[in-house]
Amino acid sequence: MPSVALSVSVLSHGAQYLLDSPPNSDVLVLESADAVTPFTAAIDALAASAVDSNPLFGSSALASAMEHLQAGGPVNVALVWSEPSGDGTRILLGMFPYQQRRGYLGLPIKVWSIWTHIHSFIATPLVRMGHERAAIRRFLAFADQSGATMVRFPLFEAEGAFGPALADVLADRCLPFVETGRHERAFLKADLDGEAYLAAHMRKKKRKEYNRQWNRLAETGELRFEAHDGGDLDSWLARFFWLERSGWKGKRGTALAERPNEREFFETMCRDARAANRFHAAEIVLDGKPIAMLASFVAGSGAYSFKIAYDEAYARFSPGALLMMKVIGAFHDDPRIQWVDSCAIPNHPMIDHIWAERRAMREVNAATAHKWSPFIVSYSARATRLVERAWVLARSIYHRLRKEVERD
Repeated sequence: MPSVALSVSVLSHGAQYLLDSPPNSDVLVLESADAVTPFTAAIDALAASAVDSNPLFGSSALASAMEHLQAGGPVNVALVWSEPSGDGTRILLGMFPYQQRRGYLGLPIKVWSIWTHIHSFIATPLVRMGHERAAIRRFLAFADQSGATMVRFPLFEAEGAFGPALADVLADRCLPFVETGRHERAFLKADLDGEAYLAAHMRKKKRKEYNRQWNRLAETGELRFEAHDGGDLDSWLARFFWLERSGWKGKRGTALAERPNEREFFETMCRDARAANRFHAAEIVLDGKPIAMLASFVAGSGAYSFKIAYDEAYARFSPGALLMMKVIGAFHDDPRIQWVDSCAIPNHPMIDHIWAERRAMREVNAATAHKWSPFIVSYSARATRLVERAWVLARSIYHRLRKEVERD
């Protein structure tokens, strides 16, 4: 436990901030989406200052996710502040959305985990540049003070500023951590235009095949590629939802249009990104009708390629792959964008063959000051490996059985 207890305030709703005096504490816990509202400017300034970008933890995206995507228990947001200056003002050092769970891998323990939801493609906490260690140190001290047995940090960039800062803080406290997950996903360095990039990274035979598909598609009607800021966003969103719903996601009921809460979240992300000049839309249009569409969000010096939809009636022309090739040049020409994270699953069968670079993502379990925590962290590494092996075996059996059924 820390030698001096942190002062902690809890805000359950935004009106508390207006009715009471603004809280002045080391850690402020926000318990609802509404409670985020008074701190919108502070959170967005923090996001702008962070070395590791995370568009999902901007104030609006976070509040929208808390309102529409909560599952598995309540979500709290820990705002970690600096010590007060001479005039009593504090600086927001970090923001850590987290869930508290009772039980982990069969153990009845109190575990904190940085929050991820169904549409999470990154979960790096926001920490102020130059103050990463101070922010992490205070958050872990808060976890200690609250009785957490372990803290999980899922889905953060392996090569960013957060990971080394976390390791340094834990080393200073003589506390262990284990990496329970690591994977790579397609990544684009937007330093070359489309043709130069593909010539440098794709086999000539493959390029010729995609060019042939584009030319054949162009023979069916007026074909063009477009990149823009969303234009008439209501109309763009309606076309996107229709296109996504028309394919396999619509048949399975997983399209955004089939899930009102997820649709609201996506619409909020797009509208707020557009208002802040951080929305990037791309599409392939055939005879005035989109057959492939992509929504990306600009954050920091890069962009996150979030949602793609395409018309399966044109599957023989690979419209999704054509779009991801055409958009390379658009990203290269955009002065806001130096790199693009695909946000794709590892070993994605389409994008991995088009975007050559890779971004490594990590998951870490960190010990707290709890006396059993080092043993539990060690156990979590072994248990995670066993669970992963079980899932690999289960998937293998499932696919083998599925092939047998299809053959019959």
